[in-house]
Amino acid sequence: MPSWQRFLLAERSAPVRYGTAVLLACFSLLLLYLLGPVAPGAELQPLATLAVVLSAIYGGMGPALVAAAIAAIGVDYLLIEPLGELFESWTSIFRVATYVILAMLIASIVGSLRNAYRQLHGQYRELEESRRARETMLAVVSHDLRSPLTAVLLGIAYVRRAVAEGKPAQSLAGALDAVHRSADSIQRLVDDLVDAARIEAGRFSIEPVRQPLAPILEDAVEAARLAADARRIGIEFQPPAKAQLVRCDRQRLTQLLGNLLGNAIKFSPEGSRVELALRDEGEWLRIDVRDRGPGIREEHLPHLFTRYWQAPGTAHLGTGLGLFIAHTIVESHGGRIAVKSRFGEGSTFSVHLPKVDSD
Repeated sequence: MPSWQRFLLAERSAPVRYGTAVLLACFSLLLLYLLGPVAPGAELQPLATLAVVLSAIYGGMGPALVAAAIAAIGVDYLLIEPLGELFESWTSIFRVATYVILAMLIASIVGSLRNAYRQLHGQYRELEESRRARETMLAVVSHDLRSPLTAVLLGIAYVRRAVAEGKPAQSLAGALDAVHRSADSIQRLVDDLVDAARIEAGRFSIEPVRQPLAPILEDAVEAARLAADARRIGIEFQPPAKAQLVRCDRQRLTQLLGNLLGNAIKFSPEGSRVELALRDEGEWLRIDVRDRGPGIREEHLPHLFTRYWQAPGTAHLGTGLGLFIAHTIVESHGGRIAVKSRFGEGSTFSVHLPKVDSD
């Protein structure tokens, strides 16, 4: 950042701003005093005026008024004949008013310019961060699409050769399963991109229906079993004895749970376990998804649900849209989502949904 931008955007404490204004005003008076008395007709002294202007630019309205008061009184008392008297005429009062008006005018203009520039600078930084995030996301998407597309093409080529050679249908099952898994991966990626676009456009919606929550959790667990088994990760879930009802969009809630369980499996070490729990908290039902992964650094926690954001070192593991979409789904249901994590000790994502009383 250029030095003039750093100067303009710098945050300064009150003692620094007011102290600088006093020093500038006193220094200008000292120089003027060394030059000798001034004729009564001299209303404004350039050095004193410069001290007021610099105080307004550097410190703002308050320091500018302090510098104006010191400069006006000092010039009138020390430099304007008759010396040693204050406000001996309307000219002296006019001099004080002129310094004050000048200080207020300069401080107001500079303050408005500084605020406008800070706002523009903030917007520019947001645009730059968004642009970099989009570029990173596009790179990840292209990478994530290339692998399953290659698998689909290879699987189709294998099936075509097998059919041409007259191989039995049973021998094609493995290849077709691989094609199906790859196509499903592509479908999930495309769905995330479409959902993110809907959220940005304000067109994301749900269709809530009153229904029990436990079966939705059980379905989410079964859907995650394949990925968990591939990494020898156990999923622990104990359905509650009493049915708990919520108003929810089953498809969206399943998508939310799939994102949370998928992340827990992705970041857990092989051979560990992921816990899914449902707890009754009065007016709320709380869903906890706990993993035994590396945890999340404290400085990264505020950014987890930001669109396209990914923690350093995990950019190759996703698009940065899953938790952003999950946060939107929870809020659309009138709930809230939070995370607790200690670096090196795993993470727990908690979803609170409003409970519906049974009839």
